[in-house]
Amino acid sequence: MSDNPNSRDQRPIPPYGPTRSTMRGIELLGRITPAKVDSALLRAHRVAPGNEYKVVAALKFLGLIDAEGRPTERIRLLKARGPVFALGLQEMLRHAYGDIFARLNLKEANREQLYNYFVTEEGLGAEMAAKAARVFEALCRLAQIELSPQFDEKRPASSAKVTRGRPRVSSRKRLQRRGGMPTRSQGLGAAPAFPLVFALTPEVADMELDRLVELLRKMRLAIRRSSVEEG
Repeated sequence: MSDNPNSRDQRPIPPYGPTRSTMRGIELLGRITPAKVDSALLRAHRVAPGNEYKVVAALKFLGLIDAEGRPTERIRLLKARGPVFALGLQEMLRHAYGDIFARLNLKEANREQLYNYFVTEEGLGAEMAAKAARVFEALCRLAQIELSPQFDEKRPASSAKVTRGRPRVSSRKRLQRRGGMPTRSQGLGAAPAFPLVFALTPEVADMELDRLVELLRKMRLAIRRSSVEEG
């Protein structure tokens, strides 16, 4: 990590906007060559509604547009196809994210190491670092840069949203705490802790007694079986 406390302010922040919107912004420049790229242009093409400025910043970071929003010569790389496109994009990423490629071996690294890089070396907060890591991974895949097999593993549920303070509690456990679901200690044969409410429709009122009893039995069995599967 840099010893200069002001170093973060001296270089642009890596892209951390919505990943899909960032990809759409790049794809747009592969189709058109506008005189200027700004929020108005992205809005006209329905790219990143409400987050246009983040995509503009990402395109600047990648060197596709200059500080004024004018396309650079690198935009030509986006109009190529096949290996030429991939190699051009690889060169672009190695230039924009040079420090990552110097510090991490992406063929052996994992998502945690990538996330930690954005926190410790770029000085980003937890949420921004998680988003920046997702954008970088998507860009690498677009450029056909080889990543560690660990990147192919399914993201843990906890990485979908960064939480602070107390750990996340599943919906099932929240209901148990509120008495809304039977816990294991209640036993599999216990009745559900919440009341079972039926809407008294004309169809239910006209139902034969045997059919109604059978329906109630099936619902009770379904509740018990559900608690076993979730437990």
